[in-house]
Amino acid sequence: MSKKPGLFLILRMVLILIAEIIILIIGIVIMAVGNLISLGRWQDQTFRITSFLFGRTALLLAGIRMKVHYHGDLPQQPAVYLFNHSSTLDLFVGTALALPGVRYIAKRELGYNPLFWAIARLSGQIMIDRSDPREAIMQVNRAYKYLKKKRFSLMLAPEGTRSRTGKILPFKSGAFHAAVEMQYPIVPIYIEGAYALCPGKSLIARPGTVTVHFHKPLDTSDWDRKSIRKHAEAMRERYLEWNGEAPADTRGGKDTRGGEDTRDDKDPASQPPRAQPAGSSGD
Repeated sequence: MSKKPGLFLILRMVLILIAEIIILIIGIVIMAVGNLISLGRWQDQTFRITSFLFGRTALLLAGIRMKVHYHGDLPQQPAVYLFNHSSTLDLFVGTALALPGVRYIAKRELGYNPLFWAIARLSGQIMIDRSDPREAIMQVNRAYKYLKKKRFSLMLAPEGTRSRTGKILPFKSGAFHAAVEMQYPIVPIYIEGAYALCPGKSLIARPGTVTVHFHKPLDTSDWDRKSIRKHAEAMRERYLEWNGEAPADTRGGKDTRGGEDTRDDKDPASQPPRAQPAGSSGD
């Protein structure tokens, strides 16, 4: 039987909530002024600053250290970034990475929050109305054209929802369709340790370490729509291995989750991800 969170953890999460609201308000001002002064050319830079502050502050106040392992260089072009989703912490980890040129596709309901709505509008995020499936598909197709035109990357969870058990859920095909339609490589990101500190939809996080693994990009140039399901299943098998749900590949004496290039993420300016900016709205 799991222990209930103590008063200190609850008070700390309240402090985080207050701090995040303040950061979002400051970020809205920064992005609005930056977009106005630069005529939109600074959109990506101001969003990265806001994203980094939002994610890093939450992790810092929660007593969570984020380590980043690279298992290969990131592509020097826009990409589709995948991540496993099993914790509320995934939001803060993803934003703390502050990857250049990354945009998100989110459900329209998130826009009912005025702060999220303002951030989404100012930074060029994509909100999809899922009430009409046919219209939603058309919106997604328009989103792909927009992302490719602006040379933005896309980050999303192929599971499509949050795992409440920490296990890897079945993969949907959307992320792989996106890669094929935009002719982008896929970069698998495995988030390790988030579920143990803040499982499922819990809002209470315990101090500890979360490790982010950037695995080697996959070239999708020879993929087609008919092979998407096969590639999605193959990718899920890799996530199962990384998550300890399938035997690890130890050929050559190496675990596929290992890696020599290890660093702590401290600041996007001093230790940026090894990928060039994917573009800005001013292009």
